[in-house]
Amino acid sequence: MRKISRRNAIGLLGTGLICAGFPKPFNITGKAGIDLADVRRNINFHFEELKVARAPFGTFHTGAGGVDLYSSCDIAIARSIMGEDLMGTLTDDERRQWIGCINSYQNGFDGSYSNRYGHSKLHANGMVIGALGILGGKQRYNVKLYDAFNTIEKVGPWLENIDWSKQWGSSHLFWGGIHCFSLSKSCSVGWLGYVFEWLNDNLDQNTGWWRKGTQYSDRHQPLGGSAHILPIYQHHSRTFPYPERVIDSVLDMQLANGRWLGREKDRMQVMHYLELDALYVLKYTMKFAPNYRNTDITKAVERYASLVEEYWESIGSGWKKLHPHRILSAVGNFGLLQHFLPGRFEDDIQWTDIFSDIELYNTKKVERD
Repeated sequence: MRKISRRNAIGLLGTGLICAGFPKPFNITGKAGIDLADVRRNINFHFEELKVARAPFGTFHTGAGGVDLYSSCDIAIARSIMGEDLMGTLTDDERRQWIGCINSYQNGFDGSYSNRYGHSKLHANGMVIGALGILGGKQRYNVKLYDAFNTIEKVGPWLENIDWSKQWGSSHLFWGGIHCFSLSKSCSVGWLGYVFEWLNDNLDQNTGWWRKGTQYSDRHQPLGGSAHILPIYQHHSRTFPYPERVIDSVLDMQLANGRWLGREKDRMQVMHYLELDALYVLKYTMKFAPNYRNTDITKAVERYASLVEEYWESIGSGWKKLHPHRILSAVGNFGLLQHFLPGRFEDDIQWTDIFSDIELYNTKKVERD
C-alpha cells in the first residue's frame, strides 16, 4: 500500500475525528494485525473528548481530571507522530491559543515549566520544544537551564555527575538538556565535539551501554538511558561506535513474554516507554549494522507485536483512562511497529516516533530570539 508522507496528510486525518468505536485486529494474508488508520481515528476522537470547554484551545484534561502542561504537549506530539501537519490542519488562532497554553506554564526566572506530570525541568523542556516546534511557536522566556552545561568547561563535570546507575531517569536530563541545547543557536562546534568525545570514551565496548564500569540499579537502566542519548548521534549524523553490541544487548534483554520491561507495577501497560526504547534502539543501530542478526531482530519484534495485538484487542476502551503521556507511548510504539512490520500495522499515512523525528527537536526555531 502506498504510504502518504506526513506533509501530504492534511485533510486525511480530520475525517477520523467523526469515527467512534474501537479498533479491532484484522487479518492481512492470514496474519494478525492492527489497522492503524482505525487506531489513529479513535485516538484523535478521544483527544477531542479531552478538550476543556471554555478554555484556550490546546487545553486538555489529563484523563483523570485536571489539566497540566504534559497533556497539552503530549497530544500535539502524538497527533504529529500519527502524520498530522498541525501547521496546516489548525487555524492561526487555534495554534496561537495552543502555544499560549503551553507557555502559560513557563516562568521567567530560569525558563522552566511547571505542572510536569512528575518529570524534571529538563524533560519538560524537551517536551515543550517538540510541541512548540510543530505548532510554529516560540518559548516565552529564555531557557537558563542550559547554563549548567553550555561550555566545554562545564559540560564534562555535568556529564560526570549524572547518576549513571539510574540512567533511565537521569538520561531525561541529557535528552531535554544536552540534546536540545546541541540543536540551539548557541551550541558551538567545539562543545558538540567534546560531548561526542566524552560519550564515545565512556561507552562499554562489550555491551554498547553507558557508562562503562557502572553497576545499574536494575536491568532496565542502560536501555532506558541509551534511548535518550542515541538521538544526539542520529540528529547530528554521527556514527555510533558499537551497533552490534547494542543489538546483542537489546535482544538479550527481551523477556519470554515479548516485553522488555519487567516491573510488576507496569505489568498491565504493555505499550510502555521501555518497549518504545527497545524498538527505537534497534531501528537506529540497524542503520550501522544492516546485516547483523536480522532474523533475530525480526523474531523479537514479531514476538512483541503479537503481544501488542492481544493487548490492544483486550484492553477495550481502558486506554482512554490513561494520561495522554501514556497514550503517547502507545502511539510511539505503533509508529515503530509500522516501521518494522508495515503489513501488520497498516495505514496510508506514515507514522514516526518520538526519538527519530527531527521535527520534534527544532530548538533553533523554538528558542526566544
